[in-house]
Amino acid sequence: MIKFGLKINNILQKQLITYLDYIYQDTVVRRYQAQQLCLEYDPQAMYMDIGCQTGINTHRLAHALGTSHVVGADYNFRTLKMYLDAGVMRLRLDANSPLPFKAESFTVISAIDVIEHLVDPHQFVREAYRLLKPGGYLILATPNLASWHNIFALLLGLQPFSGPNLTTMLDSDITIVRKMHRQAYNLPEDGTTIEFCGEEELHRHIVVVAYRALLNLLRNEKFTIEYARGFGYYPFPRLFARFLAWVDPWHAHHMVVKARKII
Repeated sequence: MIKFGLKINNILQKQLITYLDYIYQDTVVRRYQAQQLCLEYDPQAMYMDIGCQTGINTHRLAHALGTSHVVGADYNFRTLKMYLDAGVMRLRLDANSPLPFKAESFTVISAIDVIEHLVDPHQFVREAYRLLKPGGYLILATPNLASWHNIFALLLGLQPFSGPNLTTMLDSDITIVRKMHRQAYNLPEDGTTIEFCGEEELHRHIVVVAYRALLNLLRNEKFTIEYARGFGYYPFPRLFARFLAWVDPWHAHHMVVKARKII
């Protein structure tokens, strides 16, 4: 009887993971689309993608921008070595520190799923403003601390699902969330994650910002917000989640923001 109950529980758990992953993939796709829509076609644009990893999204955004003047920057040297486009200038840097470029060097800077891994997001935003040419713009994408599923996690006395994390983002208080994260990185359901993390503590969310806080941070550094949207709204199905994220971006799962430097 106990074995039968465990089997049923495992089946239900797998179905729930499948459903949650299904609605999450819609969030991923729509975030990618939003990032591309934020770009203004400009073959002469100087573009830098910070947190480029292996360059899959960098290539997608550079293509939408129409430029071949691209810098792919990341903290992890191993991922930079796997970068897909050998023609891109690759640079290892720490986005918590001053960036090694002259002022007004870039037309467009993107940082997709980056600021939540930083110790000092304020320093990063200030540097992005310095590096952008007048009229240039910054595109940010990051999880939203104020999403309802994070709020409910706190009400239950749990660490927010989006972080900040005490160890890595792969170790959640809830089994289903932990399995989803590990599944996304093709890791076993249990066991150590030290080998996966290696040199990159960056897979730990350190400072996770709320929707309004991110907009205020950008405005305080003299950016003008031109686009701000929320994406994903757990645990609702896709169409309803899209509607809720549209009318209530302050509590959506993720957010995409376009901020321009105007002087």
